[in-house]
Amino acid sequence: MNRLRKSERGAALLTVMMIVAAMSVAALAVTQAVTQSTVRSRSLDAQAQLAFYAASAEEVAKARLTEVLSPLENKLVLGMPGLDETQLIPIDDGALSVTVRDTTNCFNVNSLTKVGERGTLVADADQQETYQLLLTSLIEEAYNSDVVALVASLIDWMDENSVPGNGGAEDAYYLSEVPSYRTSGQKLSSLDELRSIRGYTTDIFARVRPVMCALPADSQPRPLNINTLEIHHAPLLQQVFANALSIDDARDLIASRPATGWASVEDLTGDPLVQNIDPNLVKADRLGLVTSLVEVSTNVSYRGSDMTMRFLFEAQAGRPIRTLRRERIG
Repeated sequence: MNRLRKSERGAALLTVMMIVAAMSVAALAVTQAVTQSTVRSRSLDAQAQLAFYAASAEEVAKARLTEVLSPLENKLVLGMPGLDETQLIPIDDGALSVTVRDTTNCFNVNSLTKVGERGTLVADADQQETYQLLLTSLIEEAYNSDVVALVASLIDWMDENSVPGNGGAEDAYYLSEVPSYRTSGQKLSSLDELRSIRGYTTDIFARVRPVMCALPADSQPRPLNINTLEIHHAPLLQQVFANALSIDDARDLIASRPATGWASVEDLTGDPLVQNIDPNLVKADRLGLVTSLVEVSTNVSYRGSDMTMRFLFEAQAGRPIRTLRRERIG
């Protein structure tokens, strides 16, 4: 009898221990679930707050640009305080960094195609020639043989036909890639899209990016702001003079600009380096003193999370600042 009771007590103790063990496992699972849920909630909250700060940054940037540009009539000069300088703005549990760049001085790669008679995108011959000359100036002689192919590949990417240009590439080429993809058949939504196009290697992209842009389809040609030109913009200035100005002279001309900028376009065209160039070769309408495009990059850090946004603004004197593009980077 005693042995039976001892056996029962042993069985009961074992049962209790198993129940306790099961409850411990269940409690651990619940604790982990609650912890994970809390972490997810905090992460979602951080992401929502980041999105809020990013949206706020766009509106703040518009207001600030209006305050700065209006009194100056959009006449920015390289080296002005706040231009190309990262500004740090503290926020609760984080920080917001903002960098403002004048992006007026660029060649719009989307100008390489235009709407044809049938309503489809076709190559613009004049812009095609201009782009080819620009690439020749930007890329070392070792790459000169690839310039024609680079022009053709970019046009093939945008136009709506399936016939590749000289050295270009259409769907048949990209479908053989791994992973495979197709041409877009439309203008570039971002300059980074060049990376997907045949011939635009990392090296080539790095060489052309500083003087290129991909503007929305409704964008009109914009004069260069001669007072925010930098040395690497020399090929753009060279084209204004139909390449009658050497690349070295174009660099010297930019380097010799007065610290306060040229007071007029005539001050530039009257410089000894260019005054003997045939006036018929000078595309004076491509030169100006105002900034029409501004890029603002913002990085928001909040509770260990980050979000980087890039905004492209159109700035026209007497008109509200307009957002042309907003991109999330990374």
